[in-house]
Amino acid sequence: MPKVAIIVRTKDRPLFLRRALANIAEQTYTDYTVAIVNDGGDREVVEQLVAQAQGLSGIQILHTGSSKGMEAASNLGIKATESTYIAIHDDDDLWEPTFLETTVAALEETDGQLVTVRTDEYFERITDQGTLEFIESRPFWGFLNDITIQDLMRINRAVPISILYRRSLHEELGYYDESLPVTGDWEFNIRVASRYPVHFIDQNLAHWSKRPQADGSNANSVYAGQILHNIFDGRVRARAIREDLSQQGRLGSYLFQAHLANQVDGRVGHNIDLTNSVLDELAAINSKLDRLEETSRATAEQLNRIERALSLKSRLTRLVKGNR
Repeated sequence: MPKVAIIVRTKDRPLFLRRALANIAEQTYTDYTVAIVNDGGDREVVEQLVAQAQGLSGIQILHTGSSKGMEAASNLGIKATESTYIAIHDDDDLWEPTFLETTVAALEETDGQLVTVRTDEYFERITDQGTLEFIESRPFWGFLNDITIQDLMRINRAVPISILYRRSLHEELGYYDESLPVTGDWEFNIRVASRYPVHFIDQNLAHWSKRPQADGSNANSVYAGQILHNIFDGRVRARAIREDLSQQGRLGSYLFQAHLANQVDGRVGHNIDLTNSVLDELAAINSKLDRLEETSRATAEQLNRIERALSLKSRLTRLVKGNR
């Protein structure tokens, strides 16, 4: 049984799938198996790309008749493989060559359950020629030196490409929630962090690919589905509150937290109003300065004309006196 099962989720993105397979083949750690979940995409294209892949063998391809969603795709790949550890490598994201070597060692040396690495946001675009062009990279939550349950309750601090975890977590905590079209990885991370500490490796070994201007199948879910992210973020939180209330939880703490949130919103709104007022005043001052600058230029031009006229008068006076 291989130590790591790498689950690659893809759908009609051959440009990215080709790169993802090449990226996996670069790993210095090789005790892994790969399951590609083609979530309703073109079967023939995926099979051709796998046949052409260099440095990889024994890749399992799982086709779905129609798109089942990201979390269902993850679960399908996980259940079709055997391993000690699991990694989700979406087709558009990237690892550094030592990602698996480093994360596997961390889990084995610390007896940890889930490990994540420092990650960057890898901005790129698809050119008119159909190639990928790197634009820039930025640290993803670069200020963090650790990832805790309190961090994860605010927002997802660890994207799938940055994580390696033990398969046994699914036996203990269940699989990804297939009712969530987005935010399912965040919800699973919270379940894990509620039981175990998250081990953080301060090495930039993962690249979360982003294409803000892309659309259709080439877009990122975080951009293309921003409204969905907001909706299901709220639903995950609402479900957790209901579960707590059903187990003798009290409304008081939630009402107090909502009151604090309202106060923060009010202060933020007040500060925004003040900021807008200051900006309006600055705009008015800039407008006055622009008018003064125009007046100054006109005055300077008038003085130049007067100076030239006086100079001409002086020359004419000298000429008249010389002719006498």
